Formats: sequence, C-alpha cells, structure tokens
Amino acid sequence: MEKIQDIHKAKDAFLSLLAQLGDQVDFHDFESFVTSALGEYHQQVHQHDDDQDMSVDEEEHDGAYQPVSDLKMMRLGRIVEDLRQQVPLSAEAPDEKIVIPDSKEFADYNEKNTVHVDSFLYNEEHVDELCDEGQLSRNYCLDCQSRNVAPLNFISHSASVLQLQFLYQVALANKTKDKTIVDVGSRLGAVLYTGHLFTRAKRIIGVEINDWFCQLQQKTIKKYKMDDRVKVLCQDIQAVPELLNKDADVVIMNNVFQFFNDLPTQQKIWQFVRNETRKKSGLLLVTLPSLQEQLKEAGLSPNKLLKGWVKEVKLNYDGGWFEHINDDELEEIQQVHVYKVL
Repeated sequence: MEKIQDIHKAKDAFLSLLAQLGDQVDFHDFESFVTSALGEYHQQVHQHDDDQDMSVDEEEHDGAYQPVSDLKMMRLGRIVEDLRQQVPLSAEAPDEKIVIPDSKEFADYNEKNTVHVDSFLYNEEHVDELCDEGQLSRNYCLDCQSRNVAPLNFISHSASVLQLQFLYQVALANKTKDKTIVDVGSRLGAVLYTGHLFTRAKRIIGVEINDWFCQLQQKTIKKYKMDDRVKVLCQDIQAVPELLNKDADVVIMNNVFQFFNDLPTQQKIWQFVRNETRKKSGLLLVTLPSLQEQLKEAGLSPNKLLKGWVKEVKLNYDGGWFEHINDDELEEIQQVHVYKVL
C-alpha cells in the first residue's frame, strides 16, 4: 500500500474512513482503538529517536595516570612473540566458528574480502611487514583480473597493546590495586598478561568458553610465572554468575559476543550480564567498543537497558598520555569505554 506523505491527505483519508462506519459500529469502541493505536505508534517513533541518541549519564574521569616501565613492556613483547609462534596468523582456534555480523556496519564484509589479524599480536607496522613479505595482502582480486582489486577488510578479536596500555595506564589507573579483574572471553589472554604486568590487582580471572584458547592461556600463564594472580576458567560466563555479581571489581569485555553468536543468543547474554552486574553497585565495566554500540548491534535498545544500570566515566583520550600518537592510534584508544554500575 502506498504511504500517505501529505498531512492534509492523511486527514481526508481518516475522515473518509469515519464516513464509512455503519450504524452497527460502536463508536466509543472504535475511538478507544484509534487512541490506543496512535499511542503505540507514538511510542515506536520515539523509541527509534531514543536509540539514535543513545545518551547515558556521565561522570568525569579523575585524570590519573599509571606509568609502565620499559622492562615490563619488553617482557610483554616476549609474550607476544611467543604467542605468534603458537597460533596461526588469524589467531583463530582450530574448531572456532566466526560469523560476520549481519548488520549495517559490516554490510560490505564477506569471507572473500575479510581478513582476521589479531591486534594484540600484530600492530600496523607488523602488518606492513607481513604484506612486504607476501604473507598478507591489503587487497583482493574482484574478478581474477590483476588490476581490478579492492582493499581487504581487517578484523581483530583482541585488544591491541596500545588499547591495553590506555585501559590500564589511564582508564583504570589507581582503580585496580587489591581488586579483582574479570575478562569475559579472554581468548589469547591479552587482558590477563597486561593486567599482571601493568597493575597490582589481587586477582585477574579470564573466562573463556573455547578449550583450545584455555589451554594456550594456561600454558602461557605458567611459563611466565603469572599464576600467583592470574587464572583461567574454561566456562560460559552464564555458568558463573558469581563472578559478575560478587567477585569482580572490574569486568572487561572486548566485543566478546558479536562475532560468535546469533542475535537471539547475544540478546540473552547481554540481559544476563545486565541482570548480574546490577547486583553490585560501583562495579566498573570496561567495553570495547562502547556499550551503546554493542547493545545496538545486538538488536537491543541501548537507552532502555542502560537506564538504571550504569553511568559512563568520561575519559580524556587526547590527554598526551603517549608520545607521537597518530590519528589512527587516537581512534584506536577511543574504542575503550568505562562505566560504573549504579
């Protein structure tokens, strides 16, 4: 049916409909129906507007900064190099199934034009080196003609070293001493290793559902003598709600559900995370990217879920925390967001 775009035509159409009502129609019943229908339509329109806004209450970050020594960065570098020798270039587990989300953001992504490269293991300079060596390409052939090529899309499922530096040195500076950090979907263990090196947290717990990644993390934790404060649980986060509602002081989630679950499953997990974390006021949630973006991509209403749940800690990304940071790197750390449970 063709939609009516003109208000006068809409009024004429409604009056015409009223004129067609027979004597047997209960006018008051019809009036009640029209009022209810208009109310529901009004709610849908304004819900859409709310989801576009996606605003949330904020508080200012305290501006604290925690330096990290060159020695610790060198040790992290050894861990990264060690992991590169143990995992494929894509850093995917042998039995892992990654699905490109069916969303507007990834509308142009498919198996042919998308490459998985782990940001914790390979920064932009490393990717350039891999391209120069022929191990990676930045372009793909559109129709097997050498000149008809297009850029590949690169996706990472881990936080980069720079993002983790910003996370611990700025966003969570002075907030982790003697606390418990829980990383949901710990994967290679990037958050765990840097948490041990960069913080004085009492416990750092990784929750990972994939057994292959669990074994890799446990092996690395033992090798680098981090088992005094770090451990991995090979579990679905939904099986250990006490981590969210009791044990954790900080919960970290790096886009952990979007590429690994269908929308109904994502929505179920997000509802679980919200319900459990709401039980612990003051709990800090760290997400990459923002909660607003992740909830929207999961087909949920950010404003509805965030209301009464969290307020965002407003971070200063351009505070001169790191030397010689370029625009791409600034955009990278802007993916880090911190929230406090109300």
